[in-house]
Amino acid sequence: MKVVYAVSEISPYASTGGMADVASALPIALSELGVEIVRIMPMYRRLLEGDVAKFDTGIRLSIPVGLRTLTAEIWQSLDKGPVTYFIRKDEFFDRSYLYSLPERDYDDNFERFVFFQKAVVALIDHLGLQPDIVHANDWQTGLLSYFLDHGIQGMGRGRREKVVFTIHNLAYQGVFADSEFPYSNLPYSCFAVDQLEFYGGINSLKGGVVRANHVTTVSQTYAREILTPEFGCGLEGVLTDAQSKLTGILNGVDYTIWDPAHDPLIAARYTYDHLSGKSACRADLLQRMGLKAADASIAVLGMVSRLTDQKGLDLLADAMESIMNEPVVFAMLGDGQEGYQRLCREWAERWPGRFAIHIGYNNELAHQIEAGSDIFLMPSRFEPCGLNQLYSLRYGTAPVVHATGGLEDTIRDVDQDPETGNGFKFTTYDTASFIGALRRALRRYQDQGEWQALCRRMMQEDYSWTRSADIYKHLYESLLQG
Repeated sequence: MKVVYAVSEISPYASTGGMADVASALPIALSELGVEIVRIMPMYRRLLEGDVAKFDTGIRLSIPVGLRTLTAEIWQSLDKGPVTYFIRKDEFFDRSYLYSLPERDYDDNFERFVFFQKAVVALIDHLGLQPDIVHANDWQTGLLSYFLDHGIQGMGRGRREKVVFTIHNLAYQGVFADSEFPYSNLPYSCFAVDQLEFYGGINSLKGGVVRANHVTTVSQTYAREILTPEFGCGLEGVLTDAQSKLTGILNGVDYTIWDPAHDPLIAARYTYDHLSGKSACRADLLQRMGLKAADASIAVLGMVSRLTDQKGLDLLADAMESIMNEPVVFAMLGDGQEGYQRLCREWAERWPGRFAIHIGYNNELAHQIEAGSDIFLMPSRFEPCGLNQLYSLRYGTAPVVHATGGLEDTIRDVDQDPETGNGFKFTTYDTASFIGALRRALRRYQDQGEWQALCRRMMQEDYSWTRSADIYKHLYESLLQG
């Protein structure tokens, strides 16, 4: 079975969040199950300037985008694992950020990712890959089915491939003005209410849903939530119509990267039956972040997150005064909305030595926060799957989460399930419930014997990609069997 996995970001090449981690680990797990898989992504500045082992294949593809014909350079990774191609067009991808500046999206995002998706189709045909499945991901690849059907010039191609479309986050839909449709070169019949049209504009993610052979999202609970007005982001009707081809498949963790037993980025290695290294990681995190905890009775809170309302920053802002009245110090890593960046800097000034923030993304520090924290906060308003709660389990760092999406599917509240509980949940999305869940965790933390037992239990949970990859493989096979 041959699969082309088209995605706008892959760790470690370029990343803004969980989709990049999925695009890194899932194809590897599928290849270990015998699936022949090729990945394709844009070649961003981070790839151009980074130390990624790569080479120019010499392949040049002519890509029509509206009235212009542009050239795509094809580069390839030299890393081990699935073959990975990079689509280079510096006009579109040689930028500081992947999709947006801190204050606004790039104005030419539709044009940029039309170019990328057409280049994917052109490369498939140029190399004669003849994949059985094309696996597309989020709005940046929502039009792939259309280009596989109609060709990159809109003159017809005849799709031979089955298309699986994964929704990683429904909140980001790739909505653009109708005036941009000509960039696609698609027939205007595609700009219809049952296709790409959405309240007079273009909705790229809607196109991915309606045209794919099967749609997946990244947890079972989120697959149910997005059928409702509360979580459907305006597409609940479209998704309800597509319900017969919608499946929730929980993301997994790449334990070759996220495991304190062999993590090279943390101060000391440790396992569930030899926990002493976690204390060393805690001390290292405190030193790196300039935090001061007099003794082990002071809990270290950690958070690695985009600074957005989706991630519960509004709750955190309301709760911060109460949180800092508890016996805690707080290490935070994140990037996002300018207002929340400013607020976090104000907290650092107000509580020096007790709250510290690193603005931006730093992979090494993300590992160190997971290993050095006692409690990890994920008060997300909604969370399609979430990976940090799964990382936290493996690192023996108790997650405090809002019971939504993948957080609901993976975390069992200790107070409700004392024997197998692995974290702390709050059901109602409000400040009081969030603070209440954190205080329950802090009370447990004061009994270190009980807390160590919880740590050992968490660290033995298995959310490896093997199980999820097997489900994807069976899905691919079922599509090929009709």
